[in-house]
Amino acid sequence: ALPCSCLRGNPSCPTGISEENMSSHPQYDVAIVGASIAGCAAAIFFGRAGARVALIERDRDPAGYKRLCTHYIQASATPTLERLGLARAIEEAGGVRNDAEVFTRWGWIVAPSTQTIRRPAYGYNIRRSTLDPMLRKTAAQTAGVEFLPGFSARELRVDQGRICGV
Repeated sequence: ALPCSCLRGNPSCPTGISEENMSSHPQYDVAIVGASIAGCAAAIFFGRAGARVALIERDRDPAGYKRLCTHYIQASATPTLERLGLARAIEEAGGVRNDAEVFTRWGWIVAPSTQTIRRPAYGYNIRRSTLDPMLRKTAAQTAGVEFLPGFSARELRVDQGRICGV
């Protein structure tokens, strides 16, 4: 387990955790640094599997988002979005289904028909200003996940050759 006492953060964190009282805070099974797409997805999956998760994000604003992005989610990610329970929410928030056709010197590359594959042949276009807060909210509402905005990981803590905290 990764003890929260190894976290170094902002004393005025909205969760009420300060460096002085961190040692009394519960331990975590997993510490994830960065509450963007991959971090939130991992936190949700670990939380659903019963792990105690610290989702650490340096930005204090839960509505923060990545500014530079194509806003294009490839079709290969759609099954994961469905497992996360976000596909419908993305569409309800204005996300648009996409696909791609690419011309090469050998001819066109076209997505296979949904009749010949078992997964959706589309991805989504959605702004990160919409997607990132949606993911953080879903992660924060997942049992076992504690969202810690305003914290940064500065180093890994090692005990007897084993990582034991951040």
